[in-house]
Amino acid sequence: MKSITTSLKVFGIYMILIPGIGLMIAPDFMLDLFKLSHGEELWIPRMMGLLAFIIGVFDFYIGKHALHKLYQLTIIVRYVATVFMISLWLKGEVEVAILLFAGIDAAGATWTMLTLRTSNLASS
Repeated sequence: MKSITTSLKVFGIYMILIPGIGLMIAPDFMLDLFKLSHGEELWIPRMMGLLAFIIGVFDFYIGKHALHKLYQLTIIVRYVATVFMISLWLKGEVEVAILLFAGIDAAGATWTMLTLRTSNLASS
C-alpha cells in the first residue's frame, strides 16, 4: 500500500509545482519552455495552473491520508486527461510537447494502477 500512496503523493507534488505553480506564476515561461502556443491573455493559463494546483493538492492528500476509496477515481481521471491531451494533439490544436504531459499523466496512472492491483485493496 505504501507504493500506492507514494505514487499519489509524487503525482500530487508534480501537479502542484510544474503545471500548478508554474502556470500561475510564470505562464509565459512555462508555455514557451514546452513550445505550447498561447495568446496575449495570460489569465487562462493562470487559471489552468490554479486548477492543476488544486488537483495536485487533492492527489497528495488522497495519498497522504490513504483514502483508498478514491484511488481508482484518480487512475480514471488521469487516463481521461491523457486521452484528451493526445486527441488535442491529433487534431492539430496543440504542439507535440503536450505528449510529454500526457505521458506523465499516463505513467502516474499506470504506477498507481499496478500497485493497486498488487495490493489487497484492488477488490475494495
